[in-house]
Amino acid sequence: MVVTLYQFKPLYGLPNPSPFCMKLETYLRLSGIAHRVETITGRIKSPTGKAPFIEVDGKVMSDSGLIINHLEATHGHPVDGKLTLAERAQSLAFQRMMEEHLYWVMVYKRWIDPTDKAAQRQYLKDLLGLPSFLVPLIAIAAARGIKKGMNAHGIGRHAPDVIWRMGIADVQALAHFLGNRTWGFGDAPTTFDACLAATIGNILHTPWTNPLTVATAKHGSLVAHFERLMARCFPELAK
Repeated sequence: MVVTLYQFKPLYGLPNPSPFCMKLETYLRLSGIAHRVETITGRIKSPTGKAPFIEVDGKVMSDSGLIINHLEATHGHPVDGKLTLAERAQSLAFQRMMEEHLYWVMVYKRWIDPTDKAAQRQYLKDLLGLPSFLVPLIAIAAARGIKKGMNAHGIGRHAPDVIWRMGIADVQALAHFLGNRTWGFGDAPTTFDACLAATIGNILHTPWTNPLTVATAKHGSLVAHFERLMARCFPELAK
């Protein structure tokens, strides 16, 4: 059985410009589960219309967290099997913080921050390979939809300085939790580490600077963690 992972193309020296795609590919590499990667072109053909998604045993599954739960359960828990119940709870809580709160600050910096319009449009062009004349129109439409989603979430209703402070507080919490440890739990990386590296990498390794990137870069432990995981799982990209 080979898992086929569908995701965006690598960008900016990262395995993926989507933290969810990077997290899942990192998990697959850590687990040793046989897999191959297909780059998404055109419409995303997943049940949710989002990436990443996988095809395995003739079935299509989406949502990185649900996919990892399925693969852990069907392959003998190769990555998180050594975690205690308390550690599993901590891991899940931090992943939820990264993916349901900090992620939206990352979305803000990519799509809404008024000081990053040029970098935003270059990102869209690099990611989708769009011709230059289409980029401004697509960027405006995408930003409008994303802003609506951020307002529905709630975080988008705050002033920019408040949004930045929220994201910086999340990053500080992650740095305090990791401390001087090599990995989040024990002597080997787990799904938490895959999520953490994907999040920190996608904050730092993008073509723009803002309060969140500046604050994150000051946490040497988080930067070192990202570099360790890259060297372990993506040596072809690691510096």
